[in-house]
Amino acid sequence: MKRVLNDIKVNVKLKLAALWSSLMFLYIYADYFDLKTPGTIENIINLKTPVGPTTPKLLVIFSIILIIPSLMICLSVLLKPIVNKWLNIVTAVLWSTMSFLIIIQILRVGNQWYAFYGLYQLVEIIVLAVIVWTAWNWPKQSLKPPITEAKLN
Repeated sequence: MKRVLNDIKVNVKLKLAALWSSLMFLYIYADYFDLKTPGTIENIINLKTPVGPTTPKLLVIFSIILIIPSLMICLSVLLKPIVNKWLNIVTAVLWSTMSFLIIIQILRVGNQWYAFYGLYQLVEIIVLAVIVWTAWNWPKQSLKPPITEAKLN
């Protein structure tokens, strides 16, 4: 007798939460490895960022950029399907746009120390594309009651 592994169907909300969780790990590790590139620690000490000097306003913007995908983990589980679907699609498209812009900047600068960062951005775009695809293809249920034998007679 051949034994087949049981493949339990995972709810779309849990898939989306897992994808957003993976994205957050990618963000964390990319930023962690960035600390190991030449000049990064000195720039942090001197309050310099890739987009200019560190300011309270800039830190709020950076915080929002990370708070939203962090919240998408729990929102993907808690929200009603129609709001959930569109919030996942819109957020993933916006965040993938940011990743594309970062890749363009990395290519433009051409610094070999940031090749790893480009790789992270590429994987993040793939994860974000899977989020869009998963949300777009959210399973639907029929609103019609099933036809039974009693109704046919």
